[in-house]
Amino acid sequence: MSKWKSHLYAILPHPTEAKVLMLSHKTGCSLPHVCVNDDLECDDIPVIKKEFEQKLGISVNILYCASNYYDESKREIHGVYVLKHNDSITKLNIGSWTDLETLRNLSFKFPEHKSIIEKYLTEIENNNIPELRPPWAKTGWFDSASQWIESQLLDLNYQQLSSIECIKTWGISCILRVSTNHGNLYLKEASTLPLFCNEPVVTKELAKLFPEHIPTVLSINSERHWMLLADFGEPIGRKSPVKIKKDVYRLLAQIQIKSVEHIDNLLNVGCLDRRLEKLASQIDSLFNDEIVLFQLKEAEIKQLQTLAPHLKSLCSQLADYKIPQTLVHGDLHLGNVALNKDNYLLFDWTDSCIAHPFFDMFQFCFRRYYNPFSSIKAVRNEYLNQWTVYESKSRVLEAWKLAKPLCALHHAVTYQYISNCLEAREKHLFSNALGNFLRELLKC
Repeated sequence: MSKWKSHLYAILPHPTEAKVLMLSHKTGCSLPHVCVNDDLECDDIPVIKKEFEQKLGISVNILYCASNYYDESKREIHGVYVLKHNDSITKLNIGSWTDLETLRNLSFKFPEHKSIIEKYLTEIENNNIPELRPPWAKTGWFDSASQWIESQLLDLNYQQLSSIECIKTWGISCILRVSTNHGNLYLKEASTLPLFCNEPVVTKELAKLFPEHIPTVLSINSERHWMLLADFGEPIGRKSPVKIKKDVYRLLAQIQIKSVEHIDNLLNVGCLDRRLEKLASQIDSLFNDEIVLFQLKEAEIKQLQTLAPHLKSLCSQLADYKIPQTLVHGDLHLGNVALNKDNYLLFDWTDSCIAHPFFDMFQFCFRRYYNPFSSIKAVRNEYLNQWTVYESKSRVLEAWKLAKPLCALHHAVTYQYISNCLEAREKHLFSNALGNFLRELLKC
């Protein structure tokens, strides 16, 4: 089978005029284009940035991915990225600057790009940036964030050893990295979506409670929703062996159990209340949301809507068990776990809330998340065994079975809110997940 290829296309704007850089070919004009023999995700920012800089011969930052298309038959990914140049455009030795009127009369090598470029030029010509576009996808954000990082380094008396770079940007967050004499530091800004916590403050509070297992927050800019994190090593990765998975999920349960006595405090600092009573109240809204239902078949919609009373009953039944509702990470996988000074460290608490703890086990509820499937039971049992301090093993397993459809429901509600608060270009990344969780719910 042939290897995947990634085709990267750059929308590079003129610094002062509503124009973009276009290249001329015998078969028509095109955006600057790079082909990489790899299946790059749209958030593989350092690699994509490097490829564009080599092509253009200037330093650039990536603002956002305007379009991302997978061609399964050809094993190709086509991504169009909006850039911001850091160098003078006089260094460019390719292409010509093209405005909207000229663009409309051009013949395109890739006709599907024409509407994307027209939309971009219309935005900047009319200064009509979509309301839902996140701050980090706008010109000026990177410079402001970089200046803030540099001022914090001065206050901390840290020596900066590298330029500041973006390592991830997508619809719900952006992460910058800088190397210092105290290791790599990270600035993160996450979306303030309705079902997201106040991550800087919550992370700082969790670090007080569990200093060996939560990143250290060095500084917070409350107005911009920024936090600067100390070095905490590299993610252990999703392909870690079963023993490591067991260690991590045992630690998760221990943190959740210890958090029970801190629930009121966590709610006060910005953790969201998503307990079972709240979940039951969100069912009707979810199952009557036209945007949610659009991606389902008519039979699936009817099946979902008839399930509503049963799911509300399950919420009440699960709440009757002695297993306490407590801290939930919301997106725990081994890509959000690092090994730091012989301790596992859990990061990325954007989705954290107070809910039923078993909702953090979504990867173990649904078969599609795991390969091999046989490893699930050992890791799941390691986690569930920690909860026998509240109920017998048989009762814990009963609660686990009750929690499975509600786990899918909890995460479907999360993706409902996310997809309803994003630009259209970002929605497809999350709408698929929403549909998947709803279909898992129907299988339970």
